[in-house]
Amino acid sequence: MRLKIETSRLILRPFELTDAEAAFGWFDSPVVMRFTPTGPDTSIGQTKTRLAKYQEHQIAHGFSKWIIVDRRTEGSIGDSGLLELQDYGWIDLGFRLAQPNWGKGLATEAAAAWVGVAFDELRLDRLTALVHPENVASIRVLVKLRFRVERQDTIMGMKSILFSLDAKAARTAADSGGS
Repeated sequence: MRLKIETSRLILRPFELTDAEAAFGWFDSPVVMRFTPTGPDTSIGQTKTRLAKYQEHQIAHGFSKWIIVDRRTEGSIGDSGLLELQDYGWIDLGFRLAQPNWGKGLATEAAAAWVGVAFDELRLDRLTALVHPENVASIRVLVKLRFRVERQDTIMGMKSILFSLDAKAARTAADSGGS
């Protein structure tokens, strides 16, 4: 697995502990973390613990949640990536941006890059994504990427819509030009 993903506007790379202060800027936001089952981090120590868990996951699986860096400003603007949810047997796609970066297509750009890596490099068969029913922006991103609704349920204590995308459907969409 490579250690950097580049898109036209973004660089995604594994978190380093030195990213904690920048990441705390969105992990502590009640608005940004509103639809996250654990809620916002209440201290920089919590964010450091979160990043350490992402690093452990990276070592164990070759992927994890990574920091998103704006190529133009070189500023850290969010996180995106894949996590294995062992209790469910899923590889879950997630994306989160600091509020000033909302509405610019950056979440779609980051998520699309991860979908490509998941199916083309990691050779995964299926991805899932959990979204709170009121998180309209994230639902829009997943629909653009051709994820399909599987069911609504309470997952990890949160009212959720479970979306999924299998590799075959993703390749068919790519082969048809995404239409």
